[in-house]
Amino acid sequence: MRKSLTLLAFALLCTITTFAQTVLVQGQVTDDRGPVPNATVQEKGTKNITRADELGKFSFKVKQGSLVVVTAVGHAPFEFAATTGYQNVKITTLAGELEEVFVTSAFGVKKSQRTTPFSSQVINDEKLNVIRQPNLNNALAGKVAGVQFRGQSSAKLNDQGFLRIRGGGSLSDQGAIYIVDGTITNSFDINPDDVEDITVLKGANATALFGSRAGNGAIVVTTKKGRASKGIGVEVNQSTTFDKAAFMPNYQNEYGGGDGGWLTFTYNPTMPAEWQALNGKRYRDFTDDASWGPKIDGSEYIPWYAFIPGHSRSGKTASFTPQPNNARDFWNTGVTANTNVSFSQSNGAGQSLRVSYTNQNIKGMLPNSKSLRHNLNANFSMDLGSIFTIGANLTYTSQVISGDFTDGYANNASGNFSQWFHRDLDMSILKELSGIRTPIGTIPSWNFRRNPGAWSAAAPQNSVWAGNYWYNPFTYFENIQRDQRRDRLYGDINLTVKFSKNLKFKGSIRKDQFNGNVENINPNILQSSAGQSGILASYATSNTINNEWNFEGILSYNNTFGDFIVAANVGANRLNIRNRAVSMNTNQGLNVPGLYAISNSKAVPSISNGRSDQQANSLFAFGDVEYRKFLSLTWAVRNDWFSTLPTSNNSLLSPSVGGAFVFSEFTKSALPWLNFGKAFASWGKKPKTLNPYALNLNYSVNPLLWGTNFLMGTPDGSPDANLRGALTTTWEAGLDLRFAKNKVRMNLTYYNENNRDEPLGVAVSGVSGFTSQTINAAWVSRSGLELELGVDLMKRKNFNWTVNTTVAYLLDNKVRALAPGLTSYTLAGGAFGTRFARAFHFVGEQWGMLRGGGIARNAAGQPLITTNGFSGGLGWYQRDATKDWGSVVPKLTGGLQNFFTYKNFNLALTFDYQFGGRFFSLSENWGTFSGLLDETAGLNDKGNPKRDPVSAGGGVRVTGVDARDGRTPVDIYVDAYDYFHQFYFQQIAEPFVHKLSYAKLRELSVGYSIPTQKLGKFGKSIQGASVALTARNLFFIFRDSKNFDPSEISGVQGEDGQMPGTRTIGFNVKVTF
Repeated sequence: MRKSLTLLAFALLCTITTFAQTVLVQGQVTDDRGPVPNATVQEKGTKNITRADELGKFSFKVKQGSLVVVTAVGHAPFEFAATTGYQNVKITTLAGELEEVFVTSAFGVKKSQRTTPFSSQVINDEKLNVIRQPNLNNALAGKVAGVQFRGQSSAKLNDQGFLRIRGGGSLSDQGAIYIVDGTITNSFDINPDDVEDITVLKGANATALFGSRAGNGAIVVTTKKGRASKGIGVEVNQSTTFDKAAFMPNYQNEYGGGDGGWLTFTYNPTMPAEWQALNGKRYRDFTDDASWGPKIDGSEYIPWYAFIPGHSRSGKTASFTPQPNNARDFWNTGVTANTNVSFSQSNGAGQSLRVSYTNQNIKGMLPNSKSLRHNLNANFSMDLGSIFTIGANLTYTSQVISGDFTDGYANNASGNFSQWFHRDLDMSILKELSGIRTPIGTIPSWNFRRNPGAWSAAAPQNSVWAGNYWYNPFTYFENIQRDQRRDRLYGDINLTVKFSKNLKFKGSIRKDQFNGNVENINPNILQSSAGQSGILASYATSNTINNEWNFEGILSYNNTFGDFIVAANVGANRLNIRNRAVSMNTNQGLNVPGLYAISNSKAVPSISNGRSDQQANSLFAFGDVEYRKFLSLTWAVRNDWFSTLPTSNNSLLSPSVGGAFVFSEFTKSALPWLNFGKAFASWGKKPKTLNPYALNLNYSVNPLLWGTNFLMGTPDGSPDANLRGALTTTWEAGLDLRFAKNKVRMNLTYYNENNRDEPLGVAVSGVSGFTSQTINAAWVSRSGLELELGVDLMKRKNFNWTVNTTVAYLLDNKVRALAPGLTSYTLAGGAFGTRFARAFHFVGEQWGMLRGGGIARNAAGQPLITTNGFSGGLGWYQRDATKDWGSVVPKLTGGLQNFFTYKNFNLALTFDYQFGGRFFSLSENWGTFSGLLDETAGLNDKGNPKRDPVSAGGGVRVTGVDARDGRTPVDIYVDAYDYFHQFYFQQIAEPFVHKLSYAKLRELSVGYSIPTQKLGKFGKSIQGASVALTARNLFFIFRDSKNFDPSEISGVQGEDGQMPGTRTIGFNVKVTF
């Protein structure tokens, strides 16, 4: 017994001595830009090593009195004595050394780009926010290899643009998912002011861990976190920008409105007395909304407003003069005021906080349009001792939009001016008279229901005092209401438990909740003021609630075993998504004028609601093995069980594997100019799930009764009992190189992807009781090359010049299969799509082929011309109904960024470009039909006005061959009116199909950093201040389409009524306290 007590006492003494000889060292590694993830922290002279986490934090035990060494790629080593307390380790970046870039992958895990086996471009906040953009997608344009930006004009509120990664990857034109600090959300609600960096992951090999929703790539956003600062940590960033309509169609200014020549007004006593003074004067046709009217010659005529009583211009003539800027003058100068205030601090004891508020106030370019957005972002992290860390990343956005107007066919702005309009209209007078009303209370229009000569005192609403197709555009936008409110809360709260220096667990609860409300009103006055506008008084409202919860846990292990660095992670995730939506609208007008309620509908209102719930359970594992810093293996596997798939077959597996070989470790002597060289390759496979209830037969309920019985609609299509989602397989390989003391940086990637078994509806025999069945059948492939190149062209004491460029070439993007017996699939049509041009998928052809009516040609390519006996008029082109113009996807995309600094001045320019791809312009089709565009006027090849009769030397020259034999030459002149009308009647789209090719200066910023000593007494409280002049879309270097900005074509197949491209000028002021 005594011996046992002696041994126990000795053991306790040894334990106490051991504790007394060790000390817990914890802290955070940072540099000038913030935390340094994955830094190596080692007890000097031993193998006791740990690695900092994604926030640069570390914690491990070392012997008391020892030294701790911190190392990271591109930084000078840093040593400190091991002591208790929190260590703020700030390491110094080494000039000319390899800059460590960290890729953010799934679950917020950061990995050094030097060992990643796949393409992973990282954009930091300085490159992203060269100038402050209205949304994230705009800010990424031209900065990421393989990413095509498809936006819309700044005149279109509530547009976020679209990023197409590596061409078309599926039958539909789907985009990437957006992940903010691990939470999937919508790009529209990501505030660029809060972004620290963005990682763009493209293929299944890089995105397998994100699961089924990342089938078209992932935009991974890391937000700014709290950091220590010299001052109080407050930053104010204010910008104001001004948008002007800049890139508009080219209009003709020689001929006025109507369809024909002058008309003479003859007064009679039944007409309003104010008109008597106009007796015997001439006027043009007001009923037709085209511009095939008389020549604009400055002569006296009666304008439309002279026939409207009650204002100073009533009963007066005017001069018939050109109005070359009338369409441009309609648009307001849009003003965007963007103010961000942020507070950021880290107390040096494992606690950090950043809170940011952004107010974005937009006065739209369209009358009665505006937007107000509030964005609140908070990031918090706190160490609770050496074991526990709690954190939160939360964002709340609220936006109210008034004037979310359409930009489709015949919209009352661009669809009016570019498709149906009178070129002689004075826009300033339209604006001046927007508030007047006719004696019967209607809105006066430039486009009369009947011409004045057909006046009827008994029915004035059917003549001059009512519009035909169109309203005064200013009055229209003052009366119509298109309002919506959007609220979104997303983010996570998390807890990290550190079991040891090598083992930790992180649990997160993630939420993304969206509430949306839309309210649309067409007032009664619009219904009564235009006979053929098609607008009825109406009220419509809708509400959407989407709620998404993620419950996630990850166990992570990191250790060093001799020459091997090992990282392994296992985890689980539970996803719940609930969607509720209801929409209602009146039908056939309102019973009580001005009462906007669903119950006021003249006919049975349309009411629909939708409910969907889905769930997914997931297990995943991923990790890395690195050997002596030159060889690394990366692997990942995820298995999901989806509620949207059959219970017996609802498991989907997503594996990926890749390797990287840093060969420059063996070429230091032979190739001293090569600072870094890496070869990499990877493979991944990722299935996709189905939409909720895709496996069910869904029945609709009709609100009308048949007697006392309700009616239900039966589905026409049925799903295959074994239906599943598509399966995407990607492999890629490439090189990552650094030359000339890291002044030249290059990454070259080749990728190949196959998306197989995509669900597709196919026709079946009606005997089955259905007309179609959804089966797994389609196969889409794509391959291409991507290049990222960065060069420090000059680095001097007072002057630096850095160039970054991206280039991507789409080698092949083919639809390899659809379904048995199916050779084509409609992708997109747009208005009048069946008449002109649509985008299709054809088996064996490139993705999204634009097909429509072309000009028929013989084998030599000569147009076939009607002479007689064929459809169409004399001299008209014959139609080729199945003309293919090529894919809607550009072959080559890229961008070029230049950064200059001279002392305290800086200059940044971003160019972007694309070559190839096709689009169809419906506005050009109708703009030539109605005589608005410049090609419908001017001189022909004889030097005579095109619109003069052919007998007088006018007309448009047409050459080709006789359609009857395809050989006999034809050289003929056709009246301009007939020539430009033929394309509609013959259903020929060819003259209005253009390439998407362009190159333009997208961003420009000229800035100055103000030395604090020049701020006088204010300099003591100000840590930094800068001002900048900024511009967007300054000019095109070239473009194939002269009437539109090819980067702002809103439809897949083209544009239907595109708003004008804008040029934006502004300024920015940033102050840090």
